[in-house]
Parts: sequence; structure tokens; C-alpha cells
Amino acid sequence: MPIKCLLLVLASFFFIPFATAADQGSPNVLFLAVDDLNDWIGVLGGHTQAKTPNLDKLASEGVLFNTAYCAAPLCHPSRTAILTGLRSSTTGIYGNKTWFRDHPDYGDWVTLPQYFRKHGYKAWTGGKIYHQAMGKFSDADAWDFQYSKGMGTQAPPEAQRYQHGLKDRFENKILARLIDWGPVDIPKEETRDWKTAEGAAQFLQSDHDKPFFLACGIYRPHLPWYAPREFFDMHPLNEIEEPPFKEDDLADIPTRGRVMAGVEFDIIRNAGKWKEGIQGYLASTSFADACIGHVLEALESSEYRDNTIVVLWGDHGYHIGDKHHWAKSALWQQTTRTPLMVKIPTALGGLSGKTCSRPVSLVDLYPTLVELCGLPSRDGLDGRSFAPLTRTPQMPWPYPAVITHSPFWHGINHAVRSDEYYYIRYRDGGEELYDMVADPNQWTNLAGDSGYAGEIAELKKWLPKKNADHYRSHD
Repeated sequence: MPIKCLLLVLASFFFIPFATAADQGSPNVLFLAVDDLNDWIGVLGGHTQAKTPNLDKLASEGVLFNTAYCAAPLCHPSRTAILTGLRSSTTGIYGNKTWFRDHPDYGDWVTLPQYFRKHGYKAWTGGKIYHQAMGKFSDADAWDFQYSKGMGTQAPPEAQRYQHGLKDRFENKILARLIDWGPVDIPKEETRDWKTAEGAAQFLQSDHDKPFFLACGIYRPHLPWYAPREFFDMHPLNEIEEPPFKEDDLADIPTRGRVMAGVEFDIIRNAGKWKEGIQGYLASTSFADACIGHVLEALESSEYRDNTIVVLWGDHGYHIGDKHHWAKSALWQQTTRTPLMVKIPTALGGLSGKTCSRPVSLVDLYPTLVELCGLPSRDGLDGRSFAPLTRTPQMPWPYPAVITHSPFWHGINHAVRSDEYYYIRYRDGGEELYDMVADPNQWTNLAGDSGYAGEIAELKKWLPKKNADHYRSHD
């Protein structure tokens, strides 16, 4: 055979999709979501006391994307971007109260699970995948079946709620209702999140006559941080450590950013309740980790273990004090960065124990899974497939992650994360720039330093060229 022909044959062998390389038919997809999960997990090291053995194990068995970012730092627009493959700046879905199916341009949009169904897959969902686990905002008609419509854990008795005594001090009424934490005295098996995990486990232990796309959404550590007592016992209050904190962290932040920070954290810290909140988040994260572990154990003991791609993602991060912020809904690293893990079985040519530090966006999940499963490519998506990074995690990758946030119908703000820099552009022209190699905590805003004008100019090129108006389905 001529050398040129031989090279073409070899190239076609090494670049065929994972789906056909294993000669096992189309791979299944286990699509795991965890709400409000920041980098406080063991493998990302966001907090030294995080206890997440199941997430850590999953990362060790696949590729950990440790520079992954949401498309929007709020539940509904983030999840809409993931499942449609379209950014908020395209759809106009910036908040939690508008539904993309009501939009005249996207009512018939083929979402990620629908695309898999279109190509012969069974698509089941349970828990929080869209903004809700049931009803209109769950897109029930797009799935073959919703096996679980519950989220979170049951609340403790009313007399045991808001023991922090701060509810009436918070200015943000939504946060005033949600900011609470404490143990619940029921077995984990009786919680709604565990039942969602159990439903996924039962699905994985059953026989299926076609490939499947199984989505399982765990609600914790979304507020309020109620979790079975055993998970609070894992994090004794007297041992809780506060994360690194800079008192004047907002001193070099533009006005628009300081408004996003809010006042809730300072109220909590001044009342001496910061460690209690940290305990609540760590406990809720450990509980979510246990739920995920239950699903992964079922997969491991099933007949599908060698033909199922596992993707675990958080919809966005969460601030618990840094930048004086106690929430999501901001454009700093702590609320835009999210855990992302992709496990492709070795039988399908996957890697294990690898880390990818290239910036990727959750809006890229749609085209990535399409490519990994060998389905026909889908046109019209904003995301780009990062499937090549699952094969060669440190290959050159020139694309930054772009994040968009537009709170309360006020202007549209963006962030851009490249390999080295993190840039924020507010609606009024205010800017922030951080050197993420030298300053991973984002403590020093370099935007006012003329020596970085070139870097800012390059990052600005990635801002969306057009920002859709807020879509208001209630008008």
C-alpha cells in the first residue's frame, strides 16, 4: 500500500467517533447535574474540608475539566443554554421566569435530549435538569419519561428553621426566604434527592432495548442547606475553617460589581454565623456526593458500565463570602466556575485520571455529546464540541469561555475566561481584569493598568456581537 494511502487509513482509524471505535453500538449517556455546586469538592480543592469521595473517584476515572464555566450564573438561563446549545445573548433568556418554549423563535427548538431521541435513543429524566423537576419548566414533552419529580430534602420542623435569627435582616427577599441551614432527622433514603438517585439506579439495573440518555439532577447544595444529620456530623462546627478572605476585596471593583455583591454576607459574618453557613454548604455537598455515588455504584454493577459515557456538571458556582457575596448571580470566578467531569469507558477509548485546564463552557455540552456518541453534527448551536480535549486534554485550545449575566432586567454584562486572564465587562462600561495564574482569588483588578490594554482588547473580541433583548413571556 502506498505510504500516502496508509496514512489516510491510519488517520481515519484514530479520529473515528468513540461510538464506532468500540464496536458496541451507540454509547449510552448518563447526564448528572448538581445544583449550585462550586469548587468546594475534594478534587478541586476549593475548601480544605470538603468531603466528596464519589465526585473525586469519578474525576479519577475520566477527564476533569478544572477550568469549566457556566454560560450564565443563574439556574434557568444556565440550564437553558446547556440543553438548547444557545447562549442567553442568543435566546434572550436571562432570568428564571421566562420559558424558551414560549419564545416564537424557539418553541420547536430541538434540545439535547430530543436530538438523542431523534437518533434512536430513549431519554429519561429525574430531578432538576431544567429549572424545575415537573411542570412547564421541566419540558416534560421532550422526554420519553420523567421518573422523578422531586427535588432536595424535606425541611425540618418549622420551630427548627432560621435558628440563625437573621431572616428579617436580609434585604433580598428571595435570599431571606432561602438562606437557612441545619440537619434534618430523616434517613437519607427518604429524601427527595436520594429517591431521584434511586430512580436512576433502578433504571441502570434494568434491561433496555435501545441506547439511553439518562438525566439525573440533584438539587442540593441549592439553598436552603438542609441535609440528613449524618452529613452535618461529617463536618463538626467547632472544626470548620473559614476560606481565604480579603477585607477590602471590593475596593477596586466597579460600582456595578459592588451592587451585585449584595449585603447578605456581611450581615451573616457580623452576626458570627459564617462558620455555620460553611458547615451547611459542606454538609449539603457531601449529601449530594452520596446521592451521585449511589447512581455511579448502580452503573458500575450494571451491564452498561463499559458502554456509558458519564458527564457530571454543576449549573454554576456559588459565593460563600469571597467578594463579600453570599449567592450566585455575579460574574466572578466563584459563581461562574463549575465542576465538570467526563468519563468515557476505556472500552470506548476513554482516558482516566486526566485533567484538562483549557477553558470550556457548559454551552459546549450539546455538540460535545453529539460528537462523542457519533451522531450527525447539529448546525445552529452556539457551543463548540470539546470532544478533542477528552482525547488530548492539554492540546492547544484558542477558545475562551464566555459568561453572561443580566439581573432584574438591568443591562447585559459579560465575562470572558481565557487560559490566563479573566475579564468582566459591565453594562455601564466598568471593567475588571484578573491574572488567573498569579491571582486565582481575583483579589487585584488590573483593568485600570494601561499595561494590560492589549490583553483587554483581545478578550473583548470574544464578547457577543449581538445581545438579544430580554424575552418577557408575560408581556
